[in-house]
Amino acid sequence: MTYMDMLTGRVLPGRRGEERMRTIVFVVPPGSVSPALKQAAEEAFPWTVIEEVSQVDQAIRIFPSTVSLLILHPDLIADAERSSADLFRYHPLALTAVLHDDMMDERELALRLATSQIIRSILPIQVRHDISLSILGLLLQGIEYCPRRLLGAAMEHVSDTPPAAREPEEAQPIAMPLRVLTKREMQVLEMVQRGLQNKSIANDLNLSRHTVKIHLHNIISKLGARNRTEAAAFYRDAVPAGASLRAAG
Repeated sequence: MTYMDMLTGRVLPGRRGEERMRTIVFVVPPGSVSPALKQAAEEAFPWTVIEEVSQVDQAIRIFPSTVSLLILHPDLIADAERSSADLFRYHPLALTAVLHDDMMDERELALRLATSQIIRSILPIQVRHDISLSILGLLLQGIEYCPRRLLGAAMEHVSDTPPAAREPEEAQPIAMPLRVLTKREMQVLEMVQRGLQNKSIANDLNLSRHTVKIHLHNIISKLGARNRTEAAAFYRDAVPAGASLRAAG
């Protein structure tokens, strides 16, 4: 499988050739995204369905196929933050990105990126369509994208923020893909990423091995992973070493 196979939709990323329809939801005011770009995306990724809604609450529902990508207008970030729990519940596997065009103040966008609990990526739209489509292909694979200059500005904001204004290290929020897991599932996954086998996990948590297997099945299913090794890799990518995280109830 080549990268171009992924971009042209001949193979669905991460599914070993098994094609499944996925949904991209643009949450934007009318006219924010050109019809030409949406048409180009549908042609480049024929296994996707593109939906457009104008308000965040209109995205809090079940769509005919799994939502892989939520793309927000910058003016709707605050609404999305307030509704983040509902968005995660309905679209647990979706990556959330924000539109970026040349009319937006980059410092303000960088500040929002640095402080947001929901935005993980940028989708530039005031560029050639082939560039936008390449970035869209990365996002559909779950790969986060941010231009270097914006990332640098976001890091400057973080470094300029007084320590008292930041989250304490012992209570870091869970990265978005892991928020779908329960506290027990997070415990099991943390032990898996340390290399423990089911028998040891069962003994340490005072569970049966069958219960541990059920937890692992649920973890792998919720994260869209192919096996326990990939699920453990998700954990290591999302959780800073030594951090203690807040899990879902």
